[in-house]
Amino acid sequence: MSTALTQLISLLQLEKLDDFLFRGDSQDLGLRQVFGGQVVAQAISAAIQVAPSDRLLHSCHAYFLAPGDAQYPIIYDVEILREGHNFTALRVKAIQHNQSICHVTASFQVPEAGFDHQSVMPQVGSPEDFSAENEVLQKMAPLLPEAIRAQFTAERPFHIRTKHLNNPFNGTLLPPEQFAWVKANGEAPLDTKIQQCLLAYFSDFHCILTALHPHSKGFLQQGMKVATIDHSIWFHREFDLNDWLLYAVESNNAYGARGLARGQIFDRQGRLIATTQQEGLMRYLAT
Repeated sequence: MSTALTQLISLLQLEKLDDFLFRGDSQDLGLRQVFGGQVVAQAISAAIQVAPSDRLLHSCHAYFLAPGDAQYPIIYDVEILREGHNFTALRVKAIQHNQSICHVTASFQVPEAGFDHQSVMPQVGSPEDFSAENEVLQKMAPLLPEAIRAQFTAERPFHIRTKHLNNPFNGTLLPPEQFAWVKANGEAPLDTKIQQCLLAYFSDFHCILTALHPHSKGFLQQGMKVATIDHSIWFHREFDLNDWLLYAVESNNAYGARGLARGQIFDRQGRLIATTQQEGLMRYLAT
């Protein structure tokens, strides 16, 4: 297992303060605030520790209320909303500086059989046909501001290979879509609950960034303000992040300083693993 993957798994394993109260460290990725994927994944980790052990997470919905402080830990306060025969619904409040920065609702279900159909996996080529994001960032290193160079070029917990490359500091015109192959950088534990947390963390990459494609903007471009408003994930089938998964993202709308993006995650056999939906602030102040 790579150092970066080991550190991420450790980040998602929260300290238990009480039966419904947990604490997690924050991670500085060189962004303006805590990475939203970290908050969602840690909230899921807290919810998993409270939910009955025989139930698996099938959906979560996060609403971001305030920017998180990357230099300060986060408290996760879990509340049971409903305990049914087959489903358990929980709410998690992420708190910093005595203020809620995110609310997450999570639903767990006892596994059961049922109807089965899904979307068809897009035919976009294999991982080897796409560019490795980390290699691209390494080549861009001399152009990156010194304050964020180390974070942007550091080893990552995932191997990511993307179809469309957009310079975060000087965006180019691209279609409102993204296709990214992803797998763990090392051997991830074969534990469904850990893998769900890891996938939730990764799922926040590329969503709102894809909504910027048709507007020729990068998310760190001067004058741009980009922030996630809400993020949802539905887990459909079991998966293994030790093999490549395809994250197919499309943005069908941008209006009112907001952008919307939907993602579908498939394994190499074409099985639909998860679906995501995200809306985010996209505000451009011309300089």
